[in-house]
Amino acid sequence: MSYRLDSSVIKPLTDKVSKTEKAISKARFRTVNRVTNSMRSEASKEIRKQVNLPAAYVNQNLKVTRKATEQEPVAIISGRILPTRLARYGAKQLTRSSGGSLGDSLRGISSGRRQAGVSVMVQRGRRRKMRKAFMVPLRNASVMGVFIRTGRGKGDIKHLYGPSVDQVFNSVRKDLQPTIRRKLVKEFKAQFRFASGGGR
Repeated sequence: MSYRLDSSVIKPLTDKVSKTEKAISKARFRTVNRVTNSMRSEASKEIRKQVNLPAAYVNQNLKVTRKATEQEPVAIISGRILPTRLARYGAKQLTRSSGGSLGDSLRGISSGRRQAGVSVMVQRGRRRKMRKAFMVPLRNASVMGVFIRTGRGKGDIKHLYGPSVDQVFNSVRKDLQPTIRRKLVKEFKAQFRFASGGGR
């Protein structure tokens, strides 16, 4: 006499495990995407605490360049690598009195005054005067650049830049790591409950 064994008895358990695995998979990539979006906003705020850049510029150059998927639960936040024009850092044309000067309306220099350097604020709250710098309109663009002279020739000038968004982001993201870990754990618990049918 033979006795037949099959897995029918444990099928409810295997079904439950399968559902749990699916819930984990969904919760994992949803968690990564939600925390990534949150931390991009947080990183933008921290960058602007360190350097004097407008929110619109930082947000435009700090983006989620890769979203997590169920197959690959990895997301990436990237900052603009190219350096930022120094003029973006609150550059102001400095002037001094000069009786015979016609001024320069393009640079905001009134008649009777002439250029006397440029002041910029790279680090938030710290304005720096650059007496040998001057502002010049950039070609094919309606923006200004901050330059210094490198020689006596007409073209002997150098365009100056400040730190890129990516450079500042590199230091900021280290400070945000503990917060990211806490948010990932908290968000995963909420997402798992939701994916398991328990609601958020």
